[in-house]
This record gives sequence, C-alpha cells and structure tokens, in this order.
Amino acid sequence: MRFRPRSEKQRARAITRLVDGSTRDAERAAVDEWGGERPEVQREVASQRRVARALRTGAPAASDRLVEAVQARFEAPDHRRAPGSLPRWLASVPAWQPAAAGAALLAVCAVVAILVVGTGTSSSGPSIPAAAGLAFAPSTGAAPATKNPKLLDISYGGVTYPNYAQFAVLPTGTRVDRIGGRPALTVFYRLRDGSKLSYTVFSGKPIPLPRSAKAVVFDGVPLHVFSTPSGLAVVTLVRFGRTCVLAAPTGRDAVLSLAAAPVRQQSA
Repeated sequence: MRFRPRSEKQRARAITRLVDGSTRDAERAAVDEWGGERPEVQREVASQRRVARALRTGAPAASDRLVEAVQARFEAPDHRRAPGSLPRWLASVPAWQPAAAGAALLAVCAVVAILVVGTGTSSSGPSIPAAAGLAFAPSTGAAPATKNPKLLDISYGGVTYPNYAQFAVLPTGTRVDRIGGRPALTVFYRLRDGSKLSYTVFSGKPIPLPRSAKAVVFDGVPLHVFSTPSGLAVVTLVRFGRTCVLAAPTGRDAVLSLAAAPVRQQSA
C-alpha cells in the first residue's frame, strides 16, 4: 500500500521518522518509497540529519540561572504599546521600535550569552527563558535557503521554519545548542528595524511555560507572551508537538505577528 500523508502534520511526522529511522517495519517500505520519489522530502531529511549530527556534538547545556541573572543585570525600558492597540499584521504595523537601550548594551549581552550557552551547565532542565536568551547569541551557521514563499529550506523535529520575506524579515544564520540538556535549533532573522529575532525549536515533548507567560489570542492564534528585564519580547507556542520560542528586543506586537503568521497560513 502506498503511503500518502493526509495532512501537513502527518507529513512532518513521516519526515521525522525517515530522519531517525523510527518507522515500523510494516510502514518502512511505503514511507521510504514516498520520500524517495520527492526531491523536496529528500532535502528536508538531509537538512534534519545535518542538524542532528551537529546537535550530537553541540555545546553543553546553558545555565538557566545565569540567563536570568544576565536579564536582570541589563534591565532595559519597556516600549510596548498600550493594551488594546495590537495591530493586524503589516498593513497597520508602524515602524518597529527596539526595546534595548542601545548597541553597546546588545554587544555586552551578546558576549555574556556566548558564555551562558557555550560553557554553562544546568540541573533544572530546559526552559523557555533560556531559549529566549539566544536572541543575544551569535550565529554559528549560514542563513538557510528559501524553500518556497512560505517556508525556509530547514526543518527540525517536524517543524519547518517560516519564510518571512514577504514581511521584509530575512534569515541571517543558525546555531545549535543544548539547553538544560535538551537539543535545540535556532534560526535568526533580521527585522525591519535592524533588530535580531531568534526562532528556537526544542526537540522532544513540550517545555513547561514560565510563570510570567500570559495567554493571548492574536489574529485567532493562541500564543503565550512575556517580556524579560533585558528588553526581549518573547512569544512561545507548540507546533507539531515541539516548543517554539521567538524572541527579539522589539515591541511584542511584532513578535506576536511573526509567531502567528505561519499558523494562520497553515490553517488557510
């Protein structure tokens, strides 16, 4: 019997099984045949395998407490708009305003973030605030190629990263980490105001939400949002069973819009 995925979720799961070899014997031949007939599937499988190899030799776990200490040390003013003023995406979004105090602050935070992610250890497990701290970390890999107008040519854990080119938000690089012992892949984007956005996907089951996260519905998409003392607007959601974390030193409505966009496109 030929394998034909009936949904994007089933397709993503099939690709993940091809990557890790977890397909049952009864399904293996059909899924292998399906993937072998489609060059785009072969590219996604190859991309995820490259990421998996990098994660196996990636950096040690980040220290969540050190991330929180860095955020508290470099407190920045909150430039969020007043409640009720969240705009619809793009048409009514004004020029985005960065919430960080300036280039010098970002440079210092970036240096500390390198130390946090690259040399820390953690016994508290993976956390969403620790992933958000990667917004201050540098790329270690090249910007991913474009797959189509909606998606980049890079996936992890069944989640394909969004292509935001239509919003003038372009990918700039990637990095792999172990956060609290959990592998994670981050794609960085450059916002229209020059700020850097990190889009991190954790492997494995969903990560518990921090107490400060508030549930919101943005353009019909359920999300969770919070801000850090370092000026980051952080939005988190679960896609295809994986925790996704978007963070940037800018207004939270910009990050909410970017988090919601691929979910709305998928629904459409």
